[in-house]
Amino acid sequence: MLKKEILDALKKLIECLIVLVAIPIAFVCDRLFLNFRWDFLDIIYFVLVATVVVYSIYSGATIFQTEKKDRAFEYLFSMPLTRMKIMIYKIFPRISILALMIIVMAVFSGFKINLIYVVQLIFLFLISASISFAIDSVIIGFIGVSMLYIVFFYTSRIISFSAWPLNIFNPKSAGSLLIINLLSASLLLVPFGIAFWKIFKNLDVKPLKLQIRPYYYIALPFLLIIISFIVASFKGYLFWLRAL
Repeated sequence: MLKKEILDALKKLIECLIVLVAIPIAFVCDRLFLNFRWDFLDIIYFVLVATVVVYSIYSGATIFQTEKKDRAFEYLFSMPLTRMKIMIYKIFPRISILALMIIVMAVFSGFKINLIYVVQLIFLFLISASISFAIDSVIIGFIGVSMLYIVFFYTSRIISFSAWPLNIFNPKSAGSLLIINLLSASLLLVPFGIAFWKIFKNLDVKPLKLQIRPYYYIALPFLLIIISFIVASFKGYLFWLRAL
């Protein structure tokens, strides 16, 4: 099974590498029409960043694409493997390729890559995987993950704002920003991860749409609480932001 998952993860990588076509297109357009005089290496780096982002979402959201397409969940669970091992075999190849892509990106940038950006990439992969049971199309998956990323982004900002009077975090400190991003990611990943595992643990041959209720009574209430917290604090956050 591990070999199959490695091949599947590589297939997803190859599909994402189509983004690299943007490199010569951007270079030619700049020279012929835009005249921004972009450096070719800068174009490569930004397209590489886009490729890593696309892969982190795509590989997570399609983690059970084969089983959904071929209705092969019964075969998957007939293997002499625990569900935990199945999950490890599913995640390990994808997260390993993502880690290699991040390393390549770090080398390309002269090891000036921001750890917060790494946290965000891992968040994108894990949140994509955690909602994969509810995703029926790649486009819907990208939209859903984008919305959750926006919630994650503003959650980290509101946490900074809320913690400021307590003098816990310094929003201008790299270490504090990293901790805030980790905390923000956890607030979303924990409820979605619990819902995902509850579905996966009890998954059987019934239609998948009938088995995704944990999203509704575990993940969705937490998400609504977080969004309500952001909305309630947003006006004060804007005033605080201007005062910094």
